[in-house]
Amino acid sequence: MNAMEDLLLEPFRRMLAVAAAPERVREAEKSGDVAALWDEVEASGFLDALLPLAAGGAGLALADVYALVVETGACCLPVPFAETMVARALLVTRGATVPPDARIVMVAAMPILPLARVATHALTLEADKLVLAKLQSTGPDPFGVLGGLHAGLSEPILTVEADGVDPLLVGAALTAAKMAGAMRRVAELSLVYAAQRKQFGQQLGKFQAVQNQLAVMAEQVVSAKIAANIGMSGDQFSPLKVALAKCRTSEASHIICDVAHAVHGAIGVTQEYDLQLLTRRLKEWQMAYGSEGYWASRIGMARAAQSARTTADFVRLNLQQDRVA
Repeated sequence: MNAMEDLLLEPFRRMLAVAAAPERVREAEKSGDVAALWDEVEASGFLDALLPLAAGGAGLALADVYALVVETGACCLPVPFAETMVARALLVTRGATVPPDARIVMVAAMPILPLARVATHALTLEADKLVLAKLQSTGPDPFGVLGGLHAGLSEPILTVEADGVDPLLVGAALTAAKMAGAMRRVAELSLVYAAQRKQFGQQLGKFQAVQNQLAVMAEQVVSAKIAANIGMSGDQFSPLKVALAKCRTSEASHIICDVAHAVHGAIGVTQEYDLQLLTRRLKEWQMAYGSEGYWASRIGMARAAQSARTTADFVRLNLQQDRVA
């Protein structure tokens, strides 16, 4: 963690502890009403973290806010904080004025749209232009996590030059970071449960089979965190680094969800226990903005098109981390 992240993270966590407490996440899922929660997030000032100083923001880079995005995944924050933060920066730096109350999600040619039910606007790409439009309809929410299966948009509110920015990449990178946070929290819950739950007279975590499963989970959590960090380590969203981030986190999510529910048993799916808040989102996020198969194919095509002598050279040239977080 760099010094800037350390400075930001503690006050951000304190805000999330109230704004995204589990009971508020459950209430948002039931009612879809996030107005009061959004007001708290807006008042915190973190939505302007990526804006230039001249525009009233903090002038931070993507690598600086990576840890914030991770935390929103760990607490299941039921509003599009990360997406709105990035969208504001993309539009303002291109001379646009963003509606002050806009809750923005990224829309791409993918069927699953996280947090669409509680968004007011969508950022999409049309003919090399970034287009902001009001979000009018979202379709069904199969995972019960405030998402939707399609986006019905109104006429554009504003249009700016994309300059190479693709909402698909933005959405995938931010989703990968959220997944890293959610998987970390799933592992924490599993470790605590295994230490507290007794079976046949001893702690569940004392059984070698369970220990092996928890070790696999820990390995996947660390791998996903590193990959997601790489996806947001540069000044812009690099196609190959985002592909690595989303591919690896989506792969890891299957293993982590399986292990977590195996360790917890039946309690893991009950409404009263927090595990299902996380794993339902992980299942949605795994498919949102491209699954691991989609991004693996993009990495494979990029490798085949490049003249790097070895795959190790390809990785070194294209997938190394730009900034250490």
